[in-house]
Amino acid sequence: MYIKRRLSFAVLYFYSWRIALMSLTTGVSALFLYQYLGWEWVAIPWLPISLIGIATAFYVGFKNSQSYDRSWEARKIWGGITNTSRSFGAMLRAFTNNDNAPVPVSDEKIKTEVRTILYRHIGWLYALMNTMRQPTSWEHSNRASRKQKQALETQTESCEQEMAHFIEAEELKWAKQRKNTATQLLDVQSQHIARLRREGLLDDFRHMELQQMITNLYDEQGKTERIKNTPFPRQYATISAIFIAIFVIMLPFGMIAEFRKIGDGMLWLVIPFNLVVSWVFTLMEYTGDVSENPFEGLLNDVPIRSIVRNIEIDIRDMLGETDLPEKIQPKYGALL
Repeated sequence: MYIKRRLSFAVLYFYSWRIALMSLTTGVSALFLYQYLGWEWVAIPWLPISLIGIATAFYVGFKNSQSYDRSWEARKIWGGITNTSRSFGAMLRAFTNNDNAPVPVSDEKIKTEVRTILYRHIGWLYALMNTMRQPTSWEHSNRASRKQKQALETQTESCEQEMAHFIEAEELKWAKQRKNTATQLLDVQSQHIARLRREGLLDDFRHMELQQMITNLYDEQGKTERIKNTPFPRQYATISAIFIAIFVIMLPFGMIAEFRKIGDGMLWLVIPFNLVVSWVFTLMEYTGDVSENPFEGLLNDVPIRSIVRNIEIDIRDMLGETDLPEKIQPKYGALL
């Protein structure tokens, strides 16, 4: 997620240099064919091109709107995970006590049980984050996207190493063998809370409330998995790119006809005007394209690593720990 007030020149250059190169190529090619090869028939009337441009603008606008909806929904889901995690930690600490225990246990025992559950919850967060970062066949895999991901990545440990800080070795080994590690960790949480109920450290009402929090976490996990595992409809993504390509290729040939009315000496203006118009349309398409998949690790994606770190800090702070990790710092103006 880019967090500066305005995109830097470096980011705009990264987004735009290929677009500018393509626009210059089409503009120069159109003038070369018209002036130097004498192919005057390539000067297309402006009306059909303007109609294509209007249709393309509507189509690209629709695509961008839907792409933004996916990104914003993803951010809301992870906001829900943040709120539910904080509530879960506070409720667990407040509810777990000896009030109904047939055989009271020590405060240290209660603290250990609470810490185990909350640490496992942090491990669940890292497992879910790792699931969201797994590449899919419809996400960007070109050289530019790979370079961007590598430049922005702040991860220094593998997911298993990160989880090992919070989950016992045997339990982690078991969880990693499951098809969906995050799902199974929540099931372990549910079983652990049920055991606390049997031991009398939770009454029925408090047990039900905590189980409802587990259910809420399952809901949020399912929502984020839905966005991750459902591609933006490829018919919209593909046709939008085709429309843009047709418009950008035809655009300079239509401009020749218009600037010819001013005079042959002004035909060189085709190149800068074609550059500007093509840049606007192509950048709109590119903006929607890079916003389709909010979890693949690009510049404008949802900063799930930063969110997970913030939740970790909050939970460990609840437990009274002082050796807390630092918040994730932005890299090149972006949080991941």
